[in-house]
Amino acid sequence: MIFPSLFSFGVAPNSGPTLVFQSLPIVFSNMWAGPVFAVIFFSLLLIAALTTSLTIYEVLITTIQEKTKIRRAAAITIVLAGIFIFGNIPSILSYGPWKDISVFGKNIFDAFDYISGNILFMLTALGSALFVGFVMKDEAKEELLYKGNHTTVNIWFAYVKYLVPLVILLIFISNLF
Repeated sequence: MIFPSLFSFGVAPNSGPTLVFQSLPIVFSNMWAGPVFAVIFFSLLLIAALTTSLTIYEVLITTIQEKTKIRRAAAITIVLAGIFIFGNIPSILSYGPWKDISVFGKNIFDAFDYISGNILFMLTALGSALFVGFVMKDEAKEELLYKGNHTTVNIWFAYVKYLVPLVILLIFISNLF
């Protein structure tokens, strides 16, 4: 939906966060009832971001609760304060007073985007494939064999154990250069 609308209004599709926050407002300002669609789009984007981040926050909150034996409310406060101080504030200030600060040749917001999308996301995918393939191997096979046939499960398992990590590593290495 985004790319056809960009092309129809002659806006060049940039990559990353600038596409949503710089290019799309131009598209919405040229559309019939653009402000209405802009409010709807950005509201849905906010909901998508919040609901996605809740699962990430829950992992951090639960880990802090279990490791430190503190109350849930205190763990929530610690996690949200940490994210706000170390994530939100630098990202917000990266286009303002901290615009001259660079990490890997990028401003702070773009560096966060690059690190999370090109490094952490890939390492998480690689770790998941290795965990299923080498640590949970028997449990994973047992779970799949519950309703699958043995040949299909063995093919899938070999795929996840060997091919998926190799492909992820190739993509990871190609993204670094």
